[in-house]
Amino acid sequence: MALTKTERVFLVGIGGIGMSGLAQLLRHQGYEVAGSDRGLQEAGKALLYDDLRACGLLLYPQDGSGVREFVPDILVKSTAVEADNADLCVAEENGIPIVHRAYALAEALRREKGKLIAVAGSCGKTSVTGWIAEALRALGEKVLFVNGGYCTGCRKAPGNFDADEAPDWLVVEVDESDKSIAEFSPDYGVLLNVGDDHYERAELQRVFGEFLGRCREGAAVLSELRGLAPFGMHLACFSPVPSREGDFWPEEYKVLPSGMRFRLPDGTWVESTQSGQHSAWNACAVMALLSLLPLGRTAQELARSLAAFQGVQQRFEYLGNRADGVPFVNDYAHNPEKITAAITAARERFGAPLYLVFQPHGFAPLGFMREALLSHLAEALQKGDRLVFLPVFYAGGTAAFHPTSEDVVAEAVRQGLPVVALERKEVERELSECHPAAVVVMGARDSSLRPWTLKLVH
Repeated sequence: MALTKTERVFLVGIGGIGMSGLAQLLRHQGYEVAGSDRGLQEAGKALLYDDLRACGLLLYPQDGSGVREFVPDILVKSTAVEADNADLCVAEENGIPIVHRAYALAEALRREKGKLIAVAGSCGKTSVTGWIAEALRALGEKVLFVNGGYCTGCRKAPGNFDADEAPDWLVVEVDESDKSIAEFSPDYGVLLNVGDDHYERAELQRVFGEFLGRCREGAAVLSELRGLAPFGMHLACFSPVPSREGDFWPEEYKVLPSGMRFRLPDGTWVESTQSGQHSAWNACAVMALLSLLPLGRTAQELARSLAAFQGVQQRFEYLGNRADGVPFVNDYAHNPEKITAAITAARERFGAPLYLVFQPHGFAPLGFMREALLSHLAEALQKGDRLVFLPVFYAGGTAAFHPTSEDVVAEAVRQGLPVVALERKEVERELSECHPAAVVVMGARDSSLRPWTLKLVH
């Protein structure tokens, strides 16, 4: 069912990062929008719910009552919604059409006249999406963006959606975890990398290769993945290291008190408030994408626009120092590459040893990345570090409930890694008695992780 034929849209799980961004876009386009969330009473999401209500969205508990009262023309769900969800059951009983979030987002974006830029990859896509949007605005372009995180410099709360009037560019993060990326055929695409946390690598390469094949005008691609793109496609390649096939990589990388600085191969200098070499690689991806667009700007002008990006909440977000001076960082890192990047950035900025806390975001993802995660940790962890695995986050639905954090920790200990499985209360007791160079709390999906990290600081 096309969104153009509807006026009232109901989103199941409206408090999710993807759903809330879509809900704001639909409201911006003039739809009447309501939604439900199972975490409506969660203290950690109260500010988000207040922001959504301020946007004109109606919120209901996830018990079917909202669908009965609001009587939508169409109901939107995500892959995370179980088949026996009360809202879905009421919709089915009353013949209300049900569509997937990615389909609704793609349909809504097709209503806009701007060129679509879609950002894909296993790591970094939220930061790169926000970075592209802010850079384009700094260049005087009009932008609409829908992101998988809350940009701290966004003019509109909560920060995962904003739109200028009559935007020239539509910038959106697209998701491979449930293969809903297949709904999008952008004008320009970005492919950052291929990770290990959702499917086997060969399957992910197939999914991402098909995504590139649907990009109509060009794509910015990690150099080593250029072979996934169709022959003859207009590409700009970036790389973390010098590459014969790359146009953008960081040289003379330097840590600054306020962020970082590096030089591109053509001699252009880039400065940013972001931390870590992975942020330099993300910046190169942004530069590669901007170079493809018909902006009529010099390389120096494009590079200067990157300084406008202020970061994304929970992407190596510094939350302050404890009374004894120990800094605390919250990061959304949840796969091997992101966890390694967060550890590396923390060591670069704060020194050693590090106290690290990781909460796996699901049993299936932990199983997929188990081997790769242990391999990455063996390289990233150093003497004196301590890495704590919290229990696996369970959001409901069908799960095999294995492997557990204890299973993975037991294997890590056999390999001699400084890893332990603890509950949150045990972490709090440990931290009250130790003084590391920094504490980094990592994990995705669980809205309580950031408030808990703030509690640890104070």
